[in-house]
Amino acid sequence: MRLLFVFTGGTIGSTLNDTYIGLDRAKPFKLIETYREKYGIDFDYDTIEPVSLLSENSTGKSISTIVSAVSEHMSSGYDGIIVTHGTDTIQYTAAALGYCLGTGSVPVCLVSGDYPIEDARSNGLINLHAAVSFIRSHAVGGVWVTYRNVHEGVTRIHRATRLLAHQVCSADLYSLSDSHYGTLDSYGELTLNDSFSELSDGIDPFGRIELAPICTSVLRISSFPGMEYPSVSGEVKYVILESFHSGTVNTALRTYRSFYDQMYARRIRVYLTGAMPEAGYESTSEYAGMHIISIPGISPIALYMKLWISDTLGLNADTVVSRSLSGDLIP
Repeated sequence: MRLLFVFTGGTIGSTLNDTYIGLDRAKPFKLIETYREKYGIDFDYDTIEPVSLLSENSTGKSISTIVSAVSEHMSSGYDGIIVTHGTDTIQYTAAALGYCLGTGSVPVCLVSGDYPIEDARSNGLINLHAAVSFIRSHAVGGVWVTYRNVHEGVTRIHRATRLLAHQVCSADLYSLSDSHYGTLDSYGELTLNDSFSELSDGIDPFGRIELAPICTSVLRISSFPGMEYPSVSGEVKYVILESFHSGTVNTALRTYRSFYDQMYARRIRVYLTGAMPEAGYESTSEYAGMHIISIPGISPIALYMKLWISDTLGLNADTVVSRSLSGDLIP
C-alpha cells in the first residue's frame, strides 16, 4: 500500500510550549515516527506540506491550497491520501475536498487530534490508525473523516460533507442525523451504520478552486428567540438560515417576514438548513410565501461551502444546492 500524507498544521502538528499550544515544524515527521513506534509501518509513503497553520486561522485561500495539493496527486498512483488538519475547522476543509473530488476519487481521509500527540489524552494516533486501516481494508471512494470521540471505544467514519459544528467546549465530531458511515474498533474491524445511505453524485465534482480569503457572498444566520436580523451588505447573494432542530424558524413576527420580503426584492436567495425530508410543522408551510427555500438533509457547514464554491465558479446556486454531491444530501 502506498499513501500520501498531506500535512497542514493544527493541534495534531503542534507542541505544548509553556502555557500555549503552537505549531512545530518538525511535528509532522514526529507524528509518523510516533505512529511507527505504536503501530508499525508496513506501507510506503510520501509527504507534502502545502500549508502550516492553526486551523482557526483557516481562510478560503488556505482551503484552496489544500484542495489543489490533494487534487494534484489524485493520479499519482497512491492507494489513499491522508490529510492531517486542525480540529477547529476540519469540517470546512473536509466539505470543500468532498465537493471538489466527489465520491469517485481515491480515498481521502482527514485526520486531526484533540490534543498534541505527546499528551496521553490525545486521539490523534487513534484517528490516524483508523484512517490507515480504513484505506487498507475498507475504503470506498471519496472524502472521509476518521475521529474517535471522548468516552467512545470506537472511531467513527464520517462522510466529509455531513459533519456538524462542534458543540461548545467539545472537540467531538458528529454527522448530521447520526448518519456516519460506520465505526472501526481497535482491531480495525468495521461495523457499518445501518442508517447510512447516500445518493450518487447528481452533478460533476467542482475540481480545483480559487476561493477568496473571505467569503462575502454568503451570510449565515442562526435562529434563537428574540433575535434581531442583521443588516445585509450589497455583496451578499445568499442567506443561509439555520433553523431550530425541527426545521422551524419564527414565522409569526411581522418584522421577520419583512426581512424575507426585503431579501426577495433584492434577489438574495434565502436557503434554510436544518429540516429533514419528512413532513414538517405547520409553521414550515409558510416558507413558500416568505420566499424561504428549504434544502432538506444537509449540514449547515456543507451548504455554506457548497454555495461559496459554486458562487466562485459562477454556477447556478438553485441547481447546485438541490443535487447531491459527495453524499451531502441525506435521502
